[in-house]
Amino acid sequence: MTPESADKGDPMASEHNAESVLDNLPQTGRGGLKSYSPIQLFFLWRLSYLQKQRREFMNVLDGNDWRMRALNKALYSTYRDCVDASVGDEAKLLIAQQQQQN
Repeated sequence: MTPESADKGDPMASEHNAESVLDNLPQTGRGGLKSYSPIQLFFLWRLSYLQKQRREFMNVLDGNDWRMRALNKALYSTYRDCVDASVGDEAKLLIAQQQQQN
């Protein structure tokens, strides 16, 4: 992410969205918040972002549409990235929260 991309309205450049992902994660430790590395936060935020995209497109696109299939593959790939980054439990929590909202 560059400052230039933030100026162009890049949705992945928004810190507000990263903070909203943190609000949905479990709080642990003495200070109440678990510490995440930048890569862990990136994958968790990306998972949340893709879930939002999927929710928005579910009513617009057919489930067999190539865009929905690509989005589902991106979601799964990002979930696996979260597992590899040692935040698989947090990713499952985000997915479960999203399913409850639907």
